Amino acid sequence: MTLSRRTFLKSSFALAGLTGCQVAASPLVRALLNQENSYHALYLNKNRLTELLPLLAQQLHLYQDAEIHTQAIQCIAQLDSEHAIYTRLNELLTQDSMNLGLINMHRYQDRQMQCLESLQDLVSTSPVDGYISFGLPNSSFDPIAQLTQVSGTKLTVTRTMPAAHSPIARSDMISIATTTEVEQQALTLADDTHLQLAAIYDGPHCYSKPVFTQMMSGLSQKMRAGGHLAMRLYDVQQPLQQHFAAVLNDWANLFEGQSWQQAAAQRARLSPATSWHRELAQYGFKLVDMHALTSHQTLPEYLALYQKVS
Repeated sequence: MTLSRRTFLKSSFALAGLTGCQVAASPLVRALLNQENSYHALYLNKNRLTELLPLLAQQLHLYQDAEIHTQAIQCIAQLDSEHAIYTRLNELLTQDSMNLGLINMHRYQDRQMQCLESLQDLVSTSPVDGYISFGLPNSSFDPIAQLTQVSGTKLTVTRTMPAAHSPIARSDMISIATTTEVEQQALTLADDTHLQLAAIYDGPHCYSKPVFTQMMSGLSQKMRAGGHLAMRLYDVQQPLQQHFAAVLNDWANLFEGQSWQQAAAQRARLSPATSWHRELAQYGFKLVDMHALTSHQTLPEYLALYQKVS
């Protein structure tokens, strides 16, 4: 008979004379028993937590001296279910005095500048006639649409957030050109729409399979050969990378007031970059560049650039 890893560990603890209560009281032991729990895998392991906290500061502006970290560690050590942990973290954020509007403004500002810097050469050498973006809170966070080299149709497909979580408006961006703002569920592309550039700021895993298929089918039909698609993505190949991406993804959803069901659905869509490349190829997009957005091997994140070839 073959024992599961969890059963084997529990049997070993029993042979060592540890009672069930002693096992439950040990964060390290509980982390070993709950390897499928991403919170336990990172927060209950001192070395992993040391890696995680700087990433939360860099990626989400959740700084290492924030009181929420101490509260998070305490609740994660007490709870076994990821759903229960997420719910409790949401409660802690609601009670905390953090300015989520300001934090989210900085988060989206980072995203837009990373994308703009990566695409600057492409846009400056090849004027764009027709542009669409996905995954931004509103059109004021879409600097590409405001470039003078971008003309024709300009659409910003926004994501909805509760008022208390909405990013503070950018005061340093002055609209040079008009872009049409539309919510995902209301998006329709007219027959005469032509696109040369598309940007997905939040990553393909943030959309359900049916919604992402609909997005890509629409782009494939409306984008000319030679057009480009820029897309953020995690390259999740190993269990540890899955843990880091899942926890970062959860915090991003918590900052936006989203449900555990949405966060869990996005976790399930985290995949290796090669899987996304194959899926995009079905819609006529070929990978031409992978620009690293972070140097952390435990959280490999890229801005992938694809060209429409068919």
